Amino acid sequence: MEAAAMEGKRKVVIAMDGSQHALYALNWFKENAHKPNDYVYLVHSIELQHALHNSKWLYEPQATDVDTFLGPLIREERAIIKTKMDMLGKHLTQIYRAVSTLKQMPQMEGEVKPSESKNPGEGIVKAAAEVGAEFIVTGTRGMGTIRRTILGSVSDYVLHHAEVPVIVCHKHKEKH
Repeated sequence: MEAAAMEGKRKVVIAMDGSQHALYALNWFKENAHKPNDYVYLVHSIELQHALHNSKWLYEPQATDVDTFLGPLIREERAIIKTKMDMLGKHLTQIYRAVSTLKQMPQMEGEVKPSESKNPGEGIVKAAAEVGAEFIVTGTRGMGTIRRTILGSVSDYVLHHAEVPVIVCHKHKEKH
């Protein structure tokens, strides 16, 4: 959107990975905080690394037969590249879901903003700074303390590193 058209708009970043937690955060925003002058950025943070990274390429071959040495390395690199391409396909599917979600909410104006970074939290914070967001909305998976400490939490990262207010939406489990 052009700068002139953005004047007077409240810019909001909503972290979007296509999960039920992210969709809950988007719906929470729509029901509780959305204003007609909002411009929503659905930020999908992508963790991409270089496809070829195998440190074995740095070593000189011990065998003189090139096929003996390179054959296993080439197979290993193909497997790594396939895994990364599968991951990229998953990210593209999630971006498509985010776009579809935004289109289903005609009262909401916005766009999907992919962001590449070392980790999703960093990408969300970076994107919020780039667009000049007034606040960030994110879901949370509700991991336990130990798991969150070991794996890290995207919402924790955003909460502690963002320079704007952060709303963390926790979807409560339904009681049966």
